[in-house]
Amino acid sequence: MHIFEVLFRWVDFHFVTIIVVLHVSLSIMTSLHVLLFKENERTSLAWIGLVILSPVVGSLFYWLFGINRIKRLARKEHPQTLKQDFRPEEKTVDFHQLPANWHSAIVAGYAIHPVNYVAGNRVAPLINGEMAYPAMIESIDRAQHYIVLSSYIFDYDSLGHQFVDALAKAHERGVIVNVLLDGVGIGYSWHKSDRALKKRGVKTARFLPAISLTSTRFINLRNHRKILCVDGAEAYIGGMNVSKDNLVMSSKHPIDDIHFKVTGPVIDQISQVFIEDWFFATGELIEFPLYCPDTQTSRGDKPVIARVVQDGPDEYHDRIHWTLISAIGCAQKSVKVMTPYFIPDQTLMTSLHAAALRGVLVEIIVPEHSNIPFIDWVMEANFSRIMEHGIRIYKNKRPFDHSKIVMIDDIWSFIGSTNWDARSLEFNFEINLECFDVGLNKQLTEFFLQKKQNASLVTENDVRAVPSYKKVRNNLVRLFSPYL
Repeated sequence: MHIFEVLFRWVDFHFVTIIVVLHVSLSIMTSLHVLLFKENERTSLAWIGLVILSPVVGSLFYWLFGINRIKRLARKEHPQTLKQDFRPEEKTVDFHQLPANWHSAIVAGYAIHPVNYVAGNRVAPLINGEMAYPAMIESIDRAQHYIVLSSYIFDYDSLGHQFVDALAKAHERGVIVNVLLDGVGIGYSWHKSDRALKKRGVKTARFLPAISLTSTRFINLRNHRKILCVDGAEAYIGGMNVSKDNLVMSSKHPIDDIHFKVTGPVIDQISQVFIEDWFFATGELIEFPLYCPDTQTSRGDKPVIARVVQDGPDEYHDRIHWTLISAIGCAQKSVKVMTPYFIPDQTLMTSLHAAALRGVLVEIIVPEHSNIPFIDWVMEANFSRIMEHGIRIYKNKRPFDHSKIVMIDDIWSFIGSTNWDARSLEFNFEINLECFDVGLNKQLTEFFLQKKQNASLVTENDVRAVPSYKKVRNNLVRLFSPYL
């Protein structure tokens, strides 16, 4: 007891010195990590300033929220059998008879993400939960061999109950079911959906759990992908979580969104992304059925040329970012963007401005009010900069529109889970489908024009009319946009 009293008195007497030494040590170690691993100079300077000026707390924030890279190989050796080879043969580029101005995008696409563009696909837009969820549950009910599902949010509400029941019944009739849930996103349902699935015997896993006693947690790095693949025959991707709020006709807090049903050989690329994510989360290598052509391919409509572009703070980093830049550079007539959060970095914004300067019509639709107020403040602070060189930005008056689509000219479409902000492009694991097809582009353009009818064009007068106190607030929050 005497020893503890002496120790307590010593700590009490040297308390300030201990804090200073701890702060200096942590600051040096953290600042070195920032200098070695942060690429953006302004972000690096901001983190170092926070670390130095906020003793201990600044370093703690950095290690919790500032790490935006992770090596999947760091946890377990990545077996060569994990990755199927979807790369093109050397020196062979199939342009699929696409217009000549898109040939450079195909060449750049292979350099950015060496995965084949494959023909023979069909991509069907599903508007809101009223269309998407019945189709997804019907596919689950038809499953005979294997189901994989990945979702950022899986609410345990009336809609979540339907998915749990469908997945459990598939498991009971002998279908192998794997459900991957994000370690933070599952918290939206207080882990109820995870527990309900396990109780019914469905195999689940968490991607980077927020709390772990066995490994380092990166709570800033989230799996934002939404994937459902059934028997290698049907797949669904897009921006829609499992939540009754997407049933806009009956929800108290409706969320508009668009999801996509995919058939064709590109399904193998979609399921491969899940296979890699499942292995990373569990160390288990699953064998998912490959796509097998059926009579659908004989139908007369022209199939979609498509490929998966995956992104994340790992070996796939920045691939969606560069894909967008490359495609914008090929635009000749129009660029249409619809996203819930529009806070692109300077490079992406410059690409849009360059297109507008060439005479390309650039139109962007964002929600008038998103589900994150301070994101709205940042977007409002950027309106005057966005509108330079003739870019048009519209505010959708719907309660909240979560749709994420990009259409360029009358042939290129980009669909999936990615938002136009640092969170999505830097920190999240995302999946998008890059598509070449006039029919799909036309469908999405009509969807975009319908949304525009319910949106108001932002004008210079609107920007000038914002009260000064809001301008100060908006621009203050904008300083933190790289971390939002």
